[in-house]
Amino acid sequence: MTDGRDIKKFDTKLQYLKYRTLCEVARHTWKDDLYENLLAIPKTIVPGKEPTMRCCVYKERAILEERVKLALGGDKANPNVIEMIDIACDDCPAGGYEITSACRGCLAHRCERSCRRGAITFDHKQKARIEKSKCVECGLCAKVCPYSAIINIKRPCENSCKVNAISLNNAKSAQIDNQKCIACGACVYQCPFGAIGDKSFIVNVVDMLKKAAATSGIRCTRWSRLP
Repeated sequence: MTDGRDIKKFDTKLQYLKYRTLCEVARHTWKDDLYENLLAIPKTIVPGKEPTMRCCVYKERAILEERVKLALGGDKANPNVIEMIDIACDDCPAGGYEITSACRGCLAHRCERSCRRGAITFDHKQKARIEKSKCVECGLCAKVCPYSAIINIKRPCENSCKVNAISLNNAKSAQIDNQKCIACGACVYQCPFGAIGDKSFIVNVVDMLKKAAATSGIRCTRWSRLP
């Protein structure tokens, strides 16, 4: 699927996939056969039947179809330049407050006393446990633990967002609050599964270049040589 030399030009494989997607969209736009080849682009980028990134090649292609949509400008009803690829957001742990191995099973039980929801219990070794069905993620238990044994595990996208625009929906997938989002792109870069992307307007750019070339009489073949 990939050329090792090409991948080394990018920080991550995700950036390389975005590059390949944009190249294919740009190339077919220049050749005036984009919409005839939309469904073929994912197969061009991920050929064969062996998966290289996810559980199966079919899911890889389904996510690439969403990337193609982003390359075409994304959801026109969404004014934000940053969009979620929901099908790609399923491999990160839900996160939240967790008890680590640093818990000593102390006698003070400050974590239990601080919890107003009764979410803290103890096992047979007196190690604390959090009942997720009762926990409201207030963080009071973490503040009072003398061993700092309770930590808040956040997804990379949540950690990267400085304006708290990312949260989890009922399906435990990330969602973006467009009222808070400032479209900085930090979550796009930090998401290790590429579940957040930014819209592209490369089709518009190629169309403008074609019109300019036709007006000036300059012949350009660069797009047809893209990988």
